[in-house]
Amino acid sequence: MGAILSKAAHEHTYRNPDTMSIAIRQWTLEDLPSVRQVTWDTWLDAYSSFIPESDLRHYFDAHYTLDVLTQLIHTPLMNGFVAEVNGSVVGYVKTKFNKEENRFYVSSLYILPGRQGMGLGGKLMAAAEELAKTIGADSGWLGVMTQNTPALDWYKRHGFTFVEEAPFTMGQTTVVHLIGYRKIRVATKALH
Repeated sequence: MGAILSKAAHEHTYRNPDTMSIAIRQWTLEDLPSVRQVTWDTWLDAYSSFIPESDLRHYFDAHYTLDVLTQLIHTPLMNGFVAEVNGSVVGYVKTKFNKEENRFYVSSLYILPGRQGMGLGGKLMAAAEELAKTIGADSGWLGVMTQNTPALDWYKRHGFTFVEEAPFTMGQTTVVHLIGYRKIRVATKALH
């Protein structure tokens, strides 16, 4: 599992007053079909206004098959956490430590559109930062498409500074990806 941490080391369950159960835990092979669905549903919501669905599908079919995700889950220094609401996966974060760059990346952070605004992104980011601290990283890095303004605004509100630009291509469409970082907090709290 890219096992830097044991599964049990990063399992948190939260209870809302209205009896909603929220759990953040390390992903497993059994989660991969849900991870694919969360990815696709979130992409359609976030990207379809500026990337044609055919280009999204091309990239998705190349990079998010169950075989590809299974390989990722077994890749050293690659990890993921899922957010569950009442036992259903509704979001995830995928991370990778790049030794050559000495950077800890959040390569994906997706929450189903109907579950956004519940603090799940902050809870997933907190789990990722806890993992980053165990490998000695002092910053978390990520990329976000400039046209994805809701995500870009969320990251800025949560302390990310964007310092680089890079092209990102899905199918025939190339967009600008802003690359940013945030110092990892000594005492990580869930963000809302």
